[in-house]
Amino acid sequence: MNNNSGCGCNSHGKCPPMQTCDTAKTHDHFCTVGPLQNVNDFERTVILADVPLTINVEADVKLPTFANDIKHIRKNVHLTQCEAVPVFFPNSPGLSAAVNLFIEGFVHKNIQYSEGCSGNIKDHSVNIPFKCFQPISSGLFHFPFFTSQKENILEIRNLAKDGMGSDRCSFGSITFENLNEPIECKLLRARVTQMDFPKNFDPWGRFDKITEKVTVDLVVRLTQLQRRDDAGPTVGELFFS
Repeated sequence: MNNNSGCGCNSHGKCPPMQTCDTAKTHDHFCTVGPLQNVNDFERTVILADVPLTINVEADVKLPTFANDIKHIRKNVHLTQCEAVPVFFPNSPGLSAAVNLFIEGFVHKNIQYSEGCSGNIKDHSVNIPFKCFQPISSGLFHFPFFTSQKENILEIRNLAKDGMGSDRCSFGSITFENLNEPIECKLLRARVTQMDFPKNFDPWGRFDKITEKVTVDLVVRLTQLQRRDDAGPTVGELFFS
């Protein structure tokens, strides 16, 4: 049985490196240099869009004890996922003008309440999860490159010495992978609007349950590192202008 080598497979959701089973012996190491490309161009981070989103959530909050009155609720928004997945169009091979935006997070609430007419203020913290999915279109989104898959590997076969078929002891293939710059996402602004409805009252008119109708308004910024030439427009602008 193999021991856990601590490769990071369970370290806070990070993508671990590919497992190395063996290392082949190589015979020669050499390379050639072709003509330099894009010498006068440079890469810049381009703001693709500031996307406003509205998410509606209904939640039931259970208090640890019965409350007579809610004094204050502090709210902070945290995103746990903000991913832009490209959508490709058959009529524009290699180019994307839209992404599917996946948003997930929670509103952290700190609820302060009193249990009676006098006494200490109690404190209770709770997270209100939310998620949404929204297609976003923009001419600045740029995913120009595809990578080969198993079904479209190009094989190289040599003719056998007898000229009657392929040589089973001499063969090769052509595969390729092109790497795209990912779209980055960050939260710019958040606003939480809510209405609270106390439920589950005791004989003294106190309650230990709150049904909340919450509207979360977000503005997230999508950016991508893109190549720009001296004239200024992005590669996406050249294709979609």
